[in-house]
Order: sequence, then structure tokens, then C-alpha cells
Amino acid sequence: MSKCTIVINTCDAYNDVWKLFFNAFDEHWSNCAYDIVLNTEKLKCELSYVKTHNFHDLAGIDNWGKRFRKTLQDIDSEYVIMLYDDFILEGKVNQEKIKQCSTWLDKNPNVCVFYFIPSENENIDDNKFDGFERLPLKADYKLNSAPAIWRRNKLIEYIDEKDSPWAWEYFGSYRAYNKDSLFYSVKKENEDIYPYNYSMGGAIYRGKWVSKVVIPLIEKYKLNIDLSKRGLTEKLGEGNKRSLKWKIDFLVLGYNMIGFGVLLFLFRIIRKKVGTILG
Repeated sequence: MSKCTIVINTCDAYNDVWKLFFNAFDEHWSNCAYDIVLNTEKLKCELSYVKTHNFHDLAGIDNWGKRFRKTLQDIDSEYVIMLYDDFILEGKVNQEKIKQCSTWLDKNPNVCVFYFIPSENENIDDNKFDGFERLPLKADYKLNSAPAIWRRNKLIEYIDEKDSPWAWEYFGSYRAYNKDSLFYSVKKENEDIYPYNYSMGGAIYRGKWVSKVVIPLIEKYKLNIDLSKRGLTEKLGEGNKRSLKWKIDFLVLGYNMIGFGVLLFLFRIIRKKVGTILG
């Protein structure tokens, strides 16, 4: 049994992204020693070194939380490196630092995760793990989809079958307000563990290709990808604004996930809006 498995979260509708992801992966992490599992519904990855984990709900609706939990439950390794299909590598992976994180997890059972990108919270530099700092107890986005190495059983514990990826990060973080579980993120000056364009959110933004990220890479790898099917966006926040119905449904989902804890997040939304107006 390998101690760690790479889990790539995707879905059948994003299969056009896989070719770009794995071309970059092959270049920048060619000697990867970990098993690689692709988490999707029905389609199969054709690469021999990738194991596809398929799960499709009998209801006919793709339930992200249920599918992700099932994937994690069917993996034997103690730790998982969690990635998404649009986290396209642009530099060499710092494998030694990942091994170091794995060793730290071995010795510190109360640590849940080491995130490979910086957190925007006011973190705590407790000097316990070189290059990393601890997230505060009630940090925003304490649960995060960023590249990270997780203790698998803790990650499963924080996922509910009804979660969506966006609600899991936003509302699901409430589940992690636990003094017995510690979360760490890399310091800004050490952000070389998994180099991808996280400042643009990856290669996809609200279903569209991020042109500044993907066009140079598609040209580099000489890939035949029809960008018109998904469309392009030039910058984050451009177009595809969330409707009022989407926002209401999102809050309802939050209530279904964490009950009246959703009021804390509603307060934060209102406070941020007021701050923007007054600022």
C-alpha cells in the first residue's frame, strides 16, 4: 500500500481539460512515484498510469460530495494529494517538500492538511513546520480546493454527500472550526511546491478557459483543443455573474449543510458589502 495517492477531481463534462493537464503533468512531474486516481462519473482516462474511479448516482444527477467521498473511501493510502483538473503545472514539482509534509503528518496526528499555496488569512507563524504557517481557528476557506496533501480520513470527515465544491469551501469550513484539528498553508515566499497559475484560479473560470493561462500552454504542447466549445475569458470576474436565484439557492444549501451556522457567513457577506460601500 502506497502511503499517498494523487486524486484529481474532475467530471465527464471537463474531459476536454484532461489532455492539457496530463501533458503538463508529464513534463513537470514525470517521475511521480504515487498512484494517480481520476475522480469522474462514467468516462475513462486512456493513460495507462492513471486509474479512473467512476461513480454515477442512480438518481442521474452528479452529486459532487457523494462522488468525492466514495472516491476517497475506495483509496487505501493514508494521505491524498488533492488536485483539480484545471491546476495545470507550469514548473517542476518540489517532491522533496511533499515528502517532508508526509513525514510531518506521520509525526503529528492532529494536523489535517498542508496547503501548497498561501492562505489570505492572518495566519499564525508557530515555527513548527519550515515554510508553513497555521490557519487561525475560524479562518475563511479553511477547507479549500487548493493543491494540498491531506490526511485522507480527516478529508472524508469534512465532506458531506450533499456538498457542492463551492459550498464545501465556503460553508463547509464551519465544520473545521475545531481546536483539535490543525491546518497549515505554505508561506508566500515558499510557493514553489506545486507551481500553477493560482493567481488566475487555474485554467478554467466559471466554465470558460482562462486565455492567459491556456493559450500559451496549448501552443506549447501543440494540442488540438477547440476553445470555442467552452469559450474564453480574459480576466476573473468577467461575465457569467451569479443570478439572484443562484445566490438564494447557495444560502439554502449552506443551511442544509451546517444549519444556523450559515448565519455567520451571511453576516460576513453583509459586512463585506457594507465595507465596500463605505470604503
